[in-house]
Amino acid sequence: MIRARALLPLLVAGAALALSPALNAQSSRPTKCWVCEEDPELMAAAGIVNHGPFIFFNSDSAEIQAHLGVRTILWLESTHFRIGSDLKDWKIPVDQKKAYRAELELLAQKFPAIDPKKISSLDRPLRIHLYAERMEKMYSDMSELARVAPEQWETLPPEDAYLKAKDGNWQQLLVDDYQTRPARPEGWPNWLGMGRYFGMPMKFEILMFHYKADMERFKRDYIGHENTHPQRWHCTWKVDVGEPKSRAMWFGFSADAEGMKEDQHIHNALLHNVGINMLDAYMMYLVEAPFWLRVGLGHLLTQRNSTDFNFYDLDEGAAEMNTDESNWPVAVRKLVAANEAPSFLQLAKLSSFGELGLHDHLVSWSKVQFLQTKDPAAFARFLIAIKYNATNSANLDIQRDALQTAYGMTILAAEEAWKAWVLETYPVK
Repeated sequence: MIRARALLPLLVAGAALALSPALNAQSSRPTKCWVCEEDPELMAAAGIVNHGPFIFFNSDSAEIQAHLGVRTILWLESTHFRIGSDLKDWKIPVDQKKAYRAELELLAQKFPAIDPKKISSLDRPLRIHLYAERMEKMYSDMSELARVAPEQWETLPPEDAYLKAKDGNWQQLLVDDYQTRPARPEGWPNWLGMGRYFGMPMKFEILMFHYKADMERFKRDYIGHENTHPQRWHCTWKVDVGEPKSRAMWFGFSADAEGMKEDQHIHNALLHNVGINMLDAYMMYLVEAPFWLRVGLGHLLTQRNSTDFNFYDLDEGAAEMNTDESNWPVAVRKLVAANEAPSFLQLAKLSSFGELGLHDHLVSWSKVQFLQTKDPAAFARFLIAIKYNATNSANLDIQRDALQTAYGMTILAAEEAWKAWVLETYPVK
């Protein structure tokens, strides 16, 4: 069964960070995590930093927990993510037990307390650890798509440098730090403010509620929106120099509000939305990638994981997508054969999520798949050409230039090459 949910786009407006003194004392402290046993050595070896408290959204995990007053939110910080989860336990369906056992066996290599043979449900501590593991896997996959090695990000300032700069002279402290750093990799921008997390100063953030009332209250009190829709958000610093500066990319949702009853439904929601957040974050959040590239990448990540749950980004206030396709390759091949597929040129001109119909989503996915499959190294060059350019935009001219630079193709040549690839690669039925 296909389940399509409409997700809202990332808003350019950011949540400005004002740290609370509550960082040193978290209320409603949950019982000790049975998965990692909160053992420092075991956690460090598995890439887990702590269970909070930590900076989060425009405040911190302890203040958010206390303000919302919901049942205890579980918190977890991993190498590249800070995650809060209020999700309920989830019983593994019989027909999915084999797949989950294989996934849990891999996780058990890091956390010996997990016995995959005895687990019939994912309880709350296990779920947050599993999602952290999945997100770190996605981070690695995105790094591979962008062809960036972990040590390359280490040429940029750590989070501590930004925390010190926020509480001191922002500009001067970052300039001083910049002068002590090794040279950035060739072809990277020298923007002041770039950080180690795909270009952002701080780790990616995720907040998962079960109940829609909690999501509604969070959005009302922290964002100023009166709805329960899933949300991507650009969190910023308020500092003493110029406009608010980029800090982190955040994604939040309510499983209840979106009818997410299946674990893989939530998994796909994270892949799609956090993947888009990572693309927006790449080389720091200064340039938003073209709409077709953003949704196409999100679909690429979800289709690789599960074809049963698809997500469609819409403008504020727009109606949800009310149609879907169960077999995307076949559907796209039919569009190409009938000469009805949106072209690279048409997609490149789109200026909002609301302009994308179902066929635009399907074809965007296919064109991202084509570009990445045709030449992975060229795809990495294409991404950085889009995100780092003299105009700080991703307009039609920039997209044309990026295709030429990365692939040596004009936009019309890319269109013909994509059509031929679809007819050769995708099945008829």
